[in-house]
Amino acid sequence: MSRRVAAFLFFLVLIVPSLLVAAPAKDKTIFLNLPESVLAQAIGEMVPLEIDPASPGLQGSIIISRIDDLKITDQNIFCKLRLSGKKLQILTEIAGHQINLKVGEIELNFNCAARLRYDSARQTLYIKPTLSDISSPKPSNTDIGGTLLPILNEHEFPVTLRDLEPLIADTTDKTVAITMHIADIRAVNGALQLSLVPQISSTRHGAGGR
Repeated sequence: MSRRVAAFLFFLVLIVPSLLVAAPAKDKTIFLNLPESVLAQAIGEMVPLEIDPASPGLQGSIIISRIDDLKITDQNIFCKLRLSGKKLQILTEIAGHQINLKVGEIELNFNCAARLRYDSARQTLYIKPTLSDISSPKPSNTDIGGTLLPILNEHEFPVTLRDLEPLIADTTDKTVAITMHIADIRAVNGALQLSLVPQISSTRHGAGGR
């Protein structure tokens, strides 16, 4: 996660307490709900995004050029995607023979339903899309889109994150740092929910001061 995004999320934790849901007293977890409207605006600033198809059956560059109509429900994210492809080659096998289909450039629109899986140990969010309802400004591209569906729908796409930038406070003899560790990320109704676990550390200043 870039410093700019991390700083933005930490700003929300500190400045927008209405987004926070208190956890039980024995649990240090803080829940941060990012409303779908905020998430849609942030995603709009991130596109275009190049994605790695991570498939031996597809070579070339695939770019998400637009993401519209974002809706978040329990465990699912729905949106409309526009994908652009450059220098695409689709490798397939027919009757035991490998065929290399050189596609070149395409532009396709899909409906997308995605599920999330977060690996806390690796600090990685996995997004698994299911694409449907293909359309294109060029009708001939829709057949190619149908060939791409099994390739794109079979994979989880990883997004590597980092803990949020620490909040640092200086006292006369100590520096105290509070780091928010991202323990979980999930889709809930109307929001993306981050589970944050605060980790506190302190450093005592030397006898001569800082």
